[in-house]
Amino acid sequence: MKKRIAAALICSLMGAAVQAAPMVLAYYSGYPGNYAALSKYSANFNAAAIDFYNITAQGVVKGNGDDAPDDAIAFLRGKKIAAYGCVSNVDGKGNWSAGIAHAVSTSALQPAVANLVKFAQQNGFAGINVDFENVAQGDRYNFGNFVQTLARALHAKGLKLIVSVPAFSGADYDHPANYGYDLQALGAGADYLQIMTYDERIPDWSPGPVAGSDWMENDLDYAVSLVPAGKILNGIPAYGYDWQREGVGGMLHWKDTQALIDRYGAQPSYDAGTNSWTFRYGAADGSLHTVWTENARSVALKASLVNAYGLGGTSLYALGMDDAKFWSAVKRGLSQ
Repeated sequence: MKKRIAAALICSLMGAAVQAAPMVLAYYSGYPGNYAALSKYSANFNAAAIDFYNITAQGVVKGNGDDAPDDAIAFLRGKKIAAYGCVSNVDGKGNWSAGIAHAVSTSALQPAVANLVKFAQQNGFAGINVDFENVAQGDRYNFGNFVQTLARALHAKGLKLIVSVPAFSGADYDHPANYGYDLQALGAGADYLQIMTYDERIPDWSPGPVAGSDWMENDLDYAVSLVPAGKILNGIPAYGYDWQREGVGGMLHWKDTQALIDRYGAQPSYDAGTNSWTFRYGAADGSLHTVWTENARSVALKASLVNAYGLGGTSLYALGMDDAKFWSAVKRGLSQ
């Protein structure tokens, strides 16, 4: 357990100072059960990112092909929960496109900004959540300029900007996958940087923690050294990964985890070094699976980093993967 989590636990025992309510941003993506979760657990979050939109190299915003989220937007409006249009640089083949990010940040900058502002206004959004992944390291300046230009245009209309960025520390900020994201420049424009402190490990790699607290804290240490902590949201996954073998596996939603444990009689253990939950089980095909995921204890500890760092809030990915116990753990962590 690193010093920030330890400090949060000490503060919870001593009584934390009264602070403004943090942003609790829930991602509404195209997962089964998303609307049921939205309507059932809406009291637990005060903002939602509607993750159903892409942008083209010409700066045109369009749906990503999933069912239109009109019912979700109407529900959020009725509950007076701030909704953000989450717009990604995914191409027609479903790939994160460095080319789209480059074009939107350079040749298509002005139409992209105008279209994003118009898109937010037409849908009654509180603002835009830019989720550009696979930004090329050569676009470090261009992407920062795009974000600052978009922020000014949104702010002029009373709207806000959230920018999602990969999680990385000072030790790997210059890795080709990370260098395109100048946190200082992005934070100067955006209202919030949503640090995606999940997918520390993915099925393509060897098994391991999906959101280890040690890794998460290293990434947050770097982020708050460059950006005011009040602009930072950490990310907490409502999922883990189930590896059939190294390099082969799939996502395991939080709400489905206990049934898997019960089915195979698995014996989970808590990894105190990363504050993660892990177990193994033998499948019917003879393969030995390894799972790394979260439990109530780990989620509460990672949510407690909001107060430990004085962050602007946290973000949860994603609705439809969760259940009441997940949200109870988040709430407990935010109170520490």
